[in-house]
Amino acid sequence: MDTWKVIVAMALCTLTATAGAAYVGAGRIAANAKCVECHEADDWEGESAASLEGIIRDIVAGKVKHKRKLELTPAEIANIAAYWGAGKK
Repeated sequence: MDTWKVIVAMALCTLTATAGAAYVGAGRIAANAKCVECHEADDWEGESAASLEGIIRDIVAGKVKHKRKLELTPAEIANIAAYWGAGKK
């Protein structure tokens, strides 16, 4: 994994948490760092950011079965959901 991407993602997530809003750019970085191994943005076509945020939150909480345990902050969850919900690649 590219250390630079992780550092940037963490910095952006910190900024996002302070701003209290989801950011598509930060979501792309977080998704590429933590989700791209199994998922692509196209996998979520037609899903809203709100729906995706709920699903991801349930996966992190262990309520929904997933291939591996996910550890994401609330900001990362919101950002990834915003990125996938926007249909960005």
